[in-house]
Amino acid sequence: MRITKSGFLIIISLLVFFSISFSIAQTPKVYAEQVIKKLTSSEFSGRGYVDDGMKKASEEIASQFEKIGILKFQNSYFQPFTYPINIIEKSSVSVNGKELKFGSDYLVGAGSPSLQGDFSPITFNASVIESLFESQDFSYFNKEMKRIDKNCVIFPNKVFPENMTMQDKTANELYHDIPQLISNGELDISAPLIIQLTSSKFIHSLSPIQTKTVDLFINSQSVPETITSVSLDINTRFEPNFEAKNVIGFIKGKRSDSLIVLTAHYDHLGKINDVIFPGANDNASGIALLLSMAKVYKQNTPDFDTVFIAFAGEEAGLKGSQYFVDHSLFDLNKIKFLLNFDIVGTGEEGIQVVNGKEFYKQFNKLENISYMYNYLKQVKIRGSACNSDHCPFYEKGVPSFYIYTLGGKSGYHDIYDKEVSLYAFDKLIALLTKFINAL
Repeated sequence: MRITKSGFLIIISLLVFFSISFSIAQTPKVYAEQVIKKLTSSEFSGRGYVDDGMKKASEEIASQFEKIGILKFQNSYFQPFTYPINIIEKSSVSVNGKELKFGSDYLVGAGSPSLQGDFSPITFNASVIESLFESQDFSYFNKEMKRIDKNCVIFPNKVFPENMTMQDKTANELYHDIPQLISNGELDISAPLIIQLTSSKFIHSLSPIQTKTVDLFINSQSVPETITSVSLDINTRFEPNFEAKNVIGFIKGKRSDSLIVLTAHYDHLGKINDVIFPGANDNASGIALLLSMAKVYKQNTPDFDTVFIAFAGEEAGLKGSQYFVDHSLFDLNKIKFLLNFDIVGTGEEGIQVVNGKEFYKQFNKLENISYMYNYLKQVKIRGSACNSDHCPFYEKGVPSFYIYTLGGKSGYHDIYDKEVSLYAFDKLIALLTKFINAL
């Protein structure tokens, strides 16, 4: 068959087009977008404790390990373990007959038990509270409180510090700190419902215990100033031995006398009713970076054996990483360096390096590489902080960084963490691979 000049040019153009298309499809950022879209989809129910969300996510990550060609420890990618968790399975709250939406109008405290019923506020004398606090420093309590049906207390205004939802103590525990009772019984410290109206940003969390009190946080803009009735139907389940799995594998390097370890957690806050906490930045982005690094090292043999760990249970208190450190599949002393990725979906303002001050020589190397190649706007240094999965390793003396990105827009522990820019993603991979090679 004879090919004309014009036909030849068309064929060349098509070959160039498909070559470019293939190249674009294989960039780390494009792959990361696919991973994040998958993990934040309704199929995985927020990678939490209902609808087998966390289990499905672990199986998806193991499937990606298999496709990439990551090797198994002890013939399995999985390291199973258990831990206690309080699971909110269903929640319905109405104020003055108006049904509120979970996640935007209200949150239920992570340790809350089940509670159903209709309640009406009753005002009681604030002087009783004043007499109770005479010898105690509870100045952050608002004196204008209302009481519901002799058993429940509603706080019409913000009465706890702004970061109350981030503290370990629940409202119920604060009441139990009070060393005396009110003699006339107007305030029952075993009240099963405590409500806080707040204008602060909602931050959901998890709890490894179940308290005796339902803590309800309501957006003050979602309800009228005067509350006449509250209806609840909250169902929770305490699971003392929730079954989870770390996902672990490795790629053989040129040397096996030392290890490079890369980690990220894959769990998030799950699903309540039909509301999903998608966790795009926290931490589908970290898993996307972990898998992307694995793809890089599968194509380019690393200097040292490189281990990849996707942890479960981070949001419940670093459960997966702590279990691994206590039941390690290899000698922790062999770890040359560990990099933990958690919330790496932006990067417009660069990155933050936790433990940078503790391992300044390595930090200086990372910063210099970024500056030399103009990768990131800044590489900020920070001291030690036990705020992600690097911590149990660091406490065992393992040299480690926890890296997260700065700038951009994303949610955090809320229903709005759906999308990330991945602004610095490709450059971050280039920076990290050069840094690891320079160790």
